[in-house]
Amino acid sequence: MTIYQKFGFSFALALTLHLALLGMFGINLGSEPELIKQKPLPEIIKASILDDEKIQQEANRLKDKEKNKRDTQIKQQQDLVNKRKKEQKLLSDTKKKRQQEEKKAKELAKKRKDLAIKEKKKLETIKKQKALEAARLAKIKKQKAVEKKRLDDLRKAEDKKRELARQAEQKKQQALLEKQKRDAAEKAAQRKRQADAAKAQQAKDRQATISATAAIQQKVNGRWIRPLSAAKGLNCTIRVKLLPSGDVMDAKVVRSSGDGVFDRSAENAVRKASPLPVPKNRALFTKQFRSFTFNFNPE
Repeated sequence: MTIYQKFGFSFALALTLHLALLGMFGINLGSEPELIKQKPLPEIIKASILDDEKIQQEANRLKDKEKNKRDTQIKQQQDLVNKRKKEQKLLSDTKKKRQQEEKKAKELAKKRKDLAIKEKKKLETIKKQKALEAARLAKIKKQKAVEKKRLDDLRKAEDKKRELARQAEQKKQQALLEKQKRDAAEKAAQRKRQADAAKAQQAKDRQATISATAAIQQKVNGRWIRPLSAAKGLNCTIRVKLLPSGDVMDAKVVRSSGDGVFDRSAENAVRKASPLPVPKNRALFTKQFRSFTFNFNPE
């Protein structure tokens, strides 16, 4: 790049400014000569200095702009180089990755092929095993059918045996039931006879008790000696203990008449009347007369 190309614009601008100043100076020189007397030169010099500074500033700005442009171009070129390197690296990585994938694909294809061969062999083995298993199951099924028939025959025989045993048991139970009915009827009749006999015995015992009690009272009354001080209408209750023979073991007033002399005379009368007339039936004696009470009322 030449100096003119580098500073052409600055030079043209400076030249234009100088020509403009000279033009203005020439115009002022022809039209107003009195101004020359006032010494305008310092202003022109000052303006020229200012123009040079502006030109220099403009030149610096252009220089910086050009530098920035070069830096930008250099950066762009460097970015382009880096981009190309990245692209080349990406292409290289992609190629390697593709090669690896192709290798993996080949390995996978080989594995699949091997696996298919193994699976085929496995399926053939399974097929053979299934055939053997089917034959074994068929044999077992046949054996089960034979066993089922045997069990059915055995069950039928057992059922028939149980039915015969049930019928025999039913007959036995029927006979037992009839016997139980007969026994129950006989027992019922026996209980009725016993009840009738017991009822008759109770009536007989009740009558014997009444008769014995009346006889005892009559005999005791016959042995009683009225005390002189005894008032009329007195009575007392005496508990008497007897032997089976009727002999008096003890006689004691358990409900007094209110007159001690009368009570003692009653006890003496019982003892004097010993032996008392009691039933000959030992059970009735034990129940009613071994120890009993009676109301002594001699009136």
